[in-house]
Amino acid sequence: MKKIFPGYYCPTEEEFSNLWNSCLFVLDANVLLNLYRYSQETSDELIQILKQISDRLWVPHQAALEYQKNRLQTIAKQLEVYDEIQKLVEDNKKKLKNKLDSLSKHPHIKADNLMKIMQKACTAIDKNLKKLKQGHPDLLKQDNLRDALDTLLEDKLGLPYSQEKLDEVYNLGKKRYKQEIPPGYEDKNKEGTEKYGDLVLWFQIIDKAKEADKPVILVTDDRKEDWWRRFKGKTIGPRPELVDEMLSEAGVSFYLYQTDPFMGNAQKFLEKQVKVNKKAIDEVREIRERDEEVERVMKKAAVTTFELSDKLRAVSDITSSIKLSDALIKAMGGIPASIKISEDTSALARAISNATSSIKLSDALIKAMGGIPASIKISEDTSALARAISNATSSIKLSDDLTKTIQAIKSWNPTLRKDIEKAKDSTLSTDFEPKEIDEKDCQKEK
Repeated sequence: MKKIFPGYYCPTEEEFSNLWNSCLFVLDANVLLNLYRYSQETSDELIQILKQISDRLWVPHQAALEYQKNRLQTIAKQLEVYDEIQKLVEDNKKKLKNKLDSLSKHPHIKADNLMKIMQKACTAIDKNLKKLKQGHPDLLKQDNLRDALDTLLEDKLGLPYSQEKLDEVYNLGKKRYKQEIPPGYEDKNKEGTEKYGDLVLWFQIIDKAKEADKPVILVTDDRKEDWWRRFKGKTIGPRPELVDEMLSEAGVSFYLYQTDPFMGNAQKFLEKQVKVNKKAIDEVREIRERDEEVERVMKKAAVTTFELSDKLRAVSDITSSIKLSDALIKAMGGIPASIKISEDTSALARAISNATSSIKLSDALIKAMGGIPASIKISEDTSALARAISNATSSIKLSDDLTKTIQAIKSWNPTLRKDIEKAKDSTLSTDFEPKEIDEKDCQKEK
């Protein structure tokens, strides 16, 4: 079983040991960029580990390109944090002050004393933040981290693909993404060819593995499920498809690590004695877990927003198919409050039916409108749901009062017959016809 399905089996301790001491270590762009997010001590610690394995270190061209493209933005984000905290303090200070002002006459709360304490604390925070910001290294002018990486990775970068090769990968990516073959398909909503970045990276790693004829350990802080196999929220290891593809294409084994477990296992498996500061590992882990929590919240918010947008689009389709003439809206003093959007479409249909059937036109209203208007029209481009609502029984009713009103007007002034007949024809679109006026009744009224 293991020979046929290697991707579904975790390596043994012996297999891990052999892997660590014979593999090619490949770094993803996010590992390099995250160096700017760690303390100076932790960044130095990780670079020291990489120096220990420099003879087997390699960075794909795609990863190096993404590092260069995103480096300045990553640096800028670290500087923005100081301003964000200062704004947060200022906003909450105002909120607390307003609340304390409202409690100025509270028998037990001394608002003035609390205000002094708050002001003192906020001043201390502001002073501390300014000092930290001033001491923050200006990496936009002098980037010591990039200098260290330039030295470390000299002659360890992959060559770029030709445009012809890239086009080939992009076309293949369209097919793979439709079938959700990892990696990269979770980036399918990115603009242009950026969506294929992970796939380009993956093919470059496979090509390097063929050339070097060595197993591969990829160190990445990418958390998407097109890289990792997960079960009930727990990460099991790399996606089996990746292990299988590397084995079938390059004939070597493959494994994935995020930065903090990579640092911990470096101390465990490398033949050279590598000592890793536990505080550094803890810091990297804390940042990773914080990022994962942010991603979970954003993903949940995105799903909720998508579902809401979906419902709003459905409501928009329905409501846009019901049009009230300008004259009727004006006469009614606006769109009637009785038309409400319900939680489900069937309830919505009933609500529309009840709302429209409750509209009764009085003599004064008819006069104000200059005749019976095309009060409710169903647009021609309605969706299936709108058509279903349109065809629902009692969707649009003309009350008995309206029929009596028409008869009374004709009895009162027979010369209005032609105008009334014309108004009747325009009352509704061809999908609906108002109740016919009994010709016999008209003769009797005359």
